Amino acid sequence: MSSTEILSDAPETSVDAETPMDLIEIGVIVAGPLDFVDSRAAKLAVEQADARLTEMFPGFEFNFFEIRRPELSAGATSDSTSIEPALLLQRALEERDARHWDFAFVLTSAELEGIYSPYCFAALSRSMDAAVISLSLIDPQALGVDVDHVERIERIARRLSRLMLHAIGHLTGLPKSDHPNDLLYHPPDAQALDLMAALQPEDVERQREVLESIADQRLEEGAGKQLSSPAFAIRAAWINRAQIYRSIWAARPWEFPKRLSRLTIASFSALAILFMTAESWDLALAQGAPRIVGLVALTVLTTTIFVVTRQQLLVRRRKRRSEQTVVTSVLAIAIVLLGMTVTWLTLFLVGAVLSQLLFPSGLIASWASSTIETTNDLSWIHRPQMAAFSASLALLIGALGASFESQHYFRHIIFVDEEI
Repeated sequence: MSSTEILSDAPETSVDAETPMDLIEIGVIVAGPLDFVDSRAAKLAVEQADARLTEMFPGFEFNFFEIRRPELSAGATSDSTSIEPALLLQRALEERDARHWDFAFVLTSAELEGIYSPYCFAALSRSMDAAVISLSLIDPQALGVDVDHVERIERIARRLSRLMLHAIGHLTGLPKSDHPNDLLYHPPDAQALDLMAALQPEDVERQREVLESIADQRLEEGAGKQLSSPAFAIRAAWINRAQIYRSIWAARPWEFPKRLSRLTIASFSALAILFMTAESWDLALAQGAPRIVGLVALTVLTTTIFVVTRQQLLVRRRKRRSEQTVVTSVLAIAIVLLGMTVTWLTLFLVGAVLSQLLFPSGLIASWASSTIETTNDLSWIHRPQMAAFSASLALLIGALGASFESQHYFRHIIFVDEEI
């Protein structure tokens, strides 16, 4: 399929014509069919976003590329009115990596299925440098407003361009704003998008610094050509360490126990059964400290590898190595690893509290008779030891519960860090 470049006339700036411009490439993927109004509004929105970015950052050249993917409409649900954002984000990631774009936007006329909010204009993923934007809820007709074609196109275009600018701000690490006129404001409805028009000077400067690093030559285009695959991956991760840290923070892995309900329910069910079994106490207290520590480390690593593999979170390898691919894969592993660690800590703390409140020393001594002959032999370390042992086994069982989560749902949890 062909790729069409959309270029708008840039306003005059004070930059010398001989000064090389930092290039930022942004892909726009049209998923499924768009009617005349949406198609015209999308083109106008790209022109508006291009002009606004060029105005804010005169030292940069922003190139927008459009490709059409009509087959992506097949990803909608049976009623053909909504679609999983994770499905479109995966395609955005693949196109971004293949074409070496800096950012990728997917536009769709279908409604997006949100997880964190009842409505969803857009789903943004900092780890993928991508966003999915729906034209459905920003259409005046969807809100029952009767306007002619010209006004409808202008409103959709204006709102879509604001969403694009908001997405770029988020993808470059800018924080949310509480001011309704700020482009980083979280709009409560479509009308609020009309008021989002500017950035604070300090945010413009921060975004300029990030864009400069993005516009730099990629590792695979320079010195990375001569590096072996492991060295290339380590070098790419180190170069992008600040982006990796910000993306992990935005993903909020500490909320894993709340978001992944099946994993959490399976883990806590297993924890309860283990604590109520005498053999579990006897086995746990018979282990030495090195074995318990080794079990904990092995459990977290094993569950991370299992979940990452089972949910297919790693980027598919292509013939040509990509710095962006390495960053996305490292982020997926790091987010899951931290999420599993937080889940283990939650299980451990709950187990430690329950063992202290509900299990008297005499009962523990009778259950773990092969290790503890009398209550006098029961040490303060034994209850945390049981909690660590049980939390590890419970997490292993819970990881099996995570395998039953929908792949799109799991990808949404891992990669989508903001729903607008």
